[in-house]
Amino acid sequence: MSATYDLETPVGQVRFHIPDTDTNNPIFSDGEIAFLLKNAEDSPLLAAAEALETIAGDPARLSSFSRGSVSGTRTSADEIRRRASALREKAHGGGIIVGTLERTDFW
Repeated sequence: MSATYDLETPVGQVRFHIPDTDTNNPIFSDGEIAFLLKNAEDSPLLAAAEALETIAGDPARLSSFSRGSVSGTRTSADEIRRRASALREKAHGGGIIVGTLERTDFW
């Protein structure tokens, strides 16, 4: 499985956000990340979100997912999904803001 890590490339940027930076023991191959980028219209953030969803939904990948103090457990699957959601929100420029507008120029 071929894996590279260069932050100047979209593949490297996806790896940074997952994180999947250990090229000796990668979670995804470069080809898999290229596929995710193509489906995400070349957005590294959206491709990373999709990669995290794939990790969270695949027992084999989840059990091998270990970065720092976070390892593949059921609890971390939910955390991984929250991270994926946050990346999608960031890629789309934030979420919807709900509030009350008070106007003083009304009668």
